Amino acid sequence: MTVAILLLTEITPKSIAVHNATDVARFVVRPVAWLSLILYPVGRVVTYLSMGMLKLLGLKGRSEPYVTEDELKLMLRGAELSGAIEEEEQDMIENVLEIKDTHVREVMTPLVDVVAIDASATLVDFHDLWVTHQYSRVPVFEQRIDNIVGIAYAMDLLDFVQKGDLLDSSVVGDMAHKPAYFVPDSMSVWNLLREFRIRKVHMAVVLNEYGGTIGLVTLEDVVEEIVGEIFDENDSSQEEIQKKTGYIVMRAQGIYDVDANTSIDHLSEDLNIKMPEGHQYETVSGFVCEAFGYIPRTGETIKVVLERENEEENDEYKEAESDRTDQHEKSQIFKLEILAGNARKVSAVRFERVNQDDESETKEVTRLFPKIMKKKWGADGDTDKADDGVLVKEIVDHNLSDDTVNAEQVDNHDHQIKQ
Repeated sequence: MTVAILLLTEITPKSIAVHNATDVARFVVRPVAWLSLILYPVGRVVTYLSMGMLKLLGLKGRSEPYVTEDELKLMLRGAELSGAIEEEEQDMIENVLEIKDTHVREVMTPLVDVVAIDASATLVDFHDLWVTHQYSRVPVFEQRIDNIVGIAYAMDLLDFVQKGDLLDSSVVGDMAHKPAYFVPDSMSVWNLLREFRIRKVHMAVVLNEYGGTIGLVTLEDVVEEIVGEIFDENDSSQEEIQKKTGYIVMRAQGIYDVDANTSIDHLSEDLNIKMPEGHQYETVSGFVCEAFGYIPRTGETIKVVLERENEEENDEYKEAESDRTDQHEKSQIFKLEILAGNARKVSAVRFERVNQDDESETKEVTRLFPKIMKKKWGADGDTDKADDGVLVKEIVDHNLSDDTVNAEQVDNHDHQIKQ
């Protein structure tokens, strides 16, 4: 009986409807519409009764069915796999869904990379700056670059030329559009896009919670979160493209030179690694600085252990011995070497895979750090058991030969953690 019901009332009717969708829809649309109208009050009464029973039991229910964001993304992936939509279309739709959860700080240009001009500079200086960088809008500051007071438009130079004004006697502060538009770094990109449309501006100055200037965000940055990187005629050189997107170059088997501006997601995908959970950085530079605990100098090295991206999480209740074996199989050791940088930031890093079967390469790796780079100390001074996916790190002084450990540096680091 069950098989007959399944075949006659479920599978067969649905198969017929799928193959003759238009004809079936025309046939059933009126009956379904009338039934929906007649049974709607009954459905509402049943819904209220069920919600009341759930409240009496102390449970929460939803009055109306809905499709969650995860379910929608799953349908998009299914549509892409079936060929109904292109992969680029799927990516764009997912980016639109995620843009509300993306903050301005994640898409902005940091202040150290901002090209700006002093308000007291002449229009000749502004013209020279435009010739060099080809930016149509340039922030204008007074005394310090973090004191941005307005935005200068390159197109406004034409007005001064047409009026016959002397470019060498006019200053940028006179032509700047004031005041600049300021936004908090915690603002969502979705809200920023809406504000750009309302205010009819294309550039905003990003502030932290203390009111300090930390970067700049443009309409192009927002649009790129949806459609991907946009390159114009001024980004034709390889250097300009790498400056926007970062780069990962494989020098040899297992050796990668990485630009510090490369996004952490790009690095994870190319090297098949999983970044520590709970991190607060967006680029390779942030990861490296957090791993070292400070801004490293050129030539310094460090060893880290990261999970492989395609490995499943181990059960946290497994025996300690099996955990150590699984951890060895699911992780890989990288030696990080700082290739370029200065006192303020890291510019380039080399990632080199370490052969875990070579004891001479792994015997120095002795210090364990949980995913969020914190160490919990018990009352007896012993550390708590580290989680899986730990970072194993050792600071090596590049001035010492044969990769000898800088013991003073490591001891100071341990002292800071205990405090």
